[in-house]
Amino acid sequence: MDALSEAIRRLLRRQEELQQRVARIEAALAIAPAETAAPPPEPVPVPAVPPEPEPQLVEAPAVPGPTPSRDLETRVGLAWLNRIGAVTLVLFVAFLFKLAVDNEWIGEAGRVMLGVAAGLAGVALGDRLWKRGQLVYAQGITGASAAVLYLSFYASFGFYQLVPATLAFALMAAAVAMAGALALRYDAPAIAALALLGGYATPPLLYTGTDRPVAFLSYLLLLALGGVAVARVRRWARIEWLALAGAVLLYGGWLQNLTDSKLLVAGIFLFLLHAVFLTSERWQIAAIAQFLATLAAAQIWEDRLAGYAFSALLLAILGLAAADVRSWPRLATAAFSGFWLASLQWMNSLPDGRNPEPLAALLTAGAVLFFAWTPWRLLVRAQVPSDDLLLLALNGAFYFGSVYRLLSAGYAAWMGLLAVAVAAAHVAMAWRIWETRREDAGARRAVVLALGVALTLLTLAAPIQFQGYRVTMVWAAEAAAFAWLAVRLNSRPAQWVSLGLFLVTLVRLLAVDTDMYGGSQAFILLANARMLTFAVAAAALFAAAWWFRTGWTALAPYLAGHWALLWGLSLEALAWASRRAPAGDLRNLQSVSVSALFAFYGAVLVAGGVATGTAPNRFLGLGLLGFVILKLYLFDVWQFAMLYRVAAFGILAVLLLSTSYLYSRYGSSLGAWLRHEKSDS
Repeated sequence: MDALSEAIRRLLRRQEELQQRVARIEAALAIAPAETAAPPPEPVPVPAVPPEPEPQLVEAPAVPGPTPSRDLETRVGLAWLNRIGAVTLVLFVAFLFKLAVDNEWIGEAGRVMLGVAAGLAGVALGDRLWKRGQLVYAQGITGASAAVLYLSFYASFGFYQLVPATLAFALMAAAVAMAGALALRYDAPAIAALALLGGYATPPLLYTGTDRPVAFLSYLLLLALGGVAVARVRRWARIEWLALAGAVLLYGGWLQNLTDSKLLVAGIFLFLLHAVFLTSERWQIAAIAQFLATLAAAQIWEDRLAGYAFSALLLAILGLAAADVRSWPRLATAAFSGFWLASLQWMNSLPDGRNPEPLAALLTAGAVLFFAWTPWRLLVRAQVPSDDLLLLALNGAFYFGSVYRLLSAGYAAWMGLLAVAVAAAHVAMAWRIWETRREDAGARRAVVLALGVALTLLTLAAPIQFQGYRVTMVWAAEAAAFAWLAVRLNSRPAQWVSLGLFLVTLVRLLAVDTDMYGGSQAFILLANARMLTFAVAAAALFAAAWWFRTGWTALAPYLAGHWALLWGLSLEALAWASRRAPAGDLRNLQSVSVSALFAFYGAVLVAGGVATGTAPNRFLGLGLLGFVILKLYLFDVWQFAMLYRVAAFGILAVLLLSTSYLYSRYGSSLGAWLRHEKSDS
């Protein structure tokens, strides 16, 4: 008011100044002033003055707003004291009623009528004050009066049993509706909150022990609809949160005494309440409603799989659809979290002896639904937020872990194949995304993540499905597959994954598979599982080297492949020597056998390198021959018996002369190859 008064005074002074300037201008130009009701006074002679320049239009100075201290004073004096006064008035009425009851001043009907009259009078007074411009004060009076009216209607049933519960419910609901209408009229969120609280408090206050689920849930649905509608019309976010909290508390409390006859009603109204809040303009409210609705479905259908499966899948579909239409990826995360948490809860409550296959089928359907979410967002919507990648990473893990727990007892032989199938689905999805959106950075992240999930599942599949040497072969094949994918996708991470898996394979070959056979007579030479394992690992390494083609990433698996093959053959040579050696000559025969094998292997590599013009083969073969020469001259010549010494030197001489002949016979071609390789490099 002080600010308004000051502004009015400035306007009056400005008007007076303008009138004086107009009078001076009229006098200077000899213009007769406008006629007025009273005769004008004699004009005062005004000396001639030069005409003033035309006044420029400027903005009027802004009226200074209230200072922070005055603003705080206004809030305290007008708003806070008003609300505290309204609460105090309600308590005054309550204490007055208590005093009247204790002293029997008025009868029960009179007390109720007095409260109703006071409430209606207060509402009328508040409306009158609002029309006079006392907005905040009117809101406080109206809120307090609505509360008195509501409590009076409740007292007519809860304290005095003057009216039946049905009539009391209708009267209290009318008071709530009136308070909501007044909140809209006065633009008062505080009155709306009071009305919503009263609406949610009505069923517990009037509960008589008789459950009427359709009536109760219909009222709860209408109340939630009303609260949400008012909140959205006036943009009152807190009212929408209050509507959600009240609906959750009342519906959740009612579920605690659920019986079989009410399951269908509970399920239908769950979907209706879910739909009310799923359409919220705030993703947080929609996400909470989605998550809690799925958990409630698990509680409703706790021992009926068909009802739970239908509810859980339909809720998930609705949540994903809303997340897609409104571009709320966190709503999809809420749908995912609710589905899997509710399913785990339902799985934990599964009684002993019950068939797990139907629940596994439900989990499969849910996993497929969420699995399709990422390619849908990428390939159709061209979006890939981090929340979608989180779903991609967790969906396979939740699915395989849950199904493995359910079916491992009865289907242990198929669990590894299940892991392979899930991994293959992720690889196929990664391939499709790569072929369609390889230039998109987000799509590349999704591809790498899908391949990572596939890698994890394939790595788990080997020890789950197989035992012993089969695990090594599966890991080697998996590493080769990732090498091929790395080349096809031009993916450095996939290449590193392949090399890492090969390293694990080599460690297992050395630490586990080398000691597969304890005795020399327990297997057929060359045609046995150990040699097959080393041969498969070597073949996988050679394939990876062929796909990588150049650089150290190709050389490393190529050399490792020769190591694996030569190591396996050495084990076979040692086993052959242990079977053929005379008594006391085992060590000599084993050393000669290994030397002969290394020399023969080196000669074959040299021959292959000369025939194909590949320097790595020639260098590796020469290196092996050099190793055998050093071993023979520095070690074997001093350890072998004469017979084995002769055999070793004879075999080595033949192989060395054969190798030398190759270089002599094809020396010119070899020189041309070397010059060609040098020019290429």
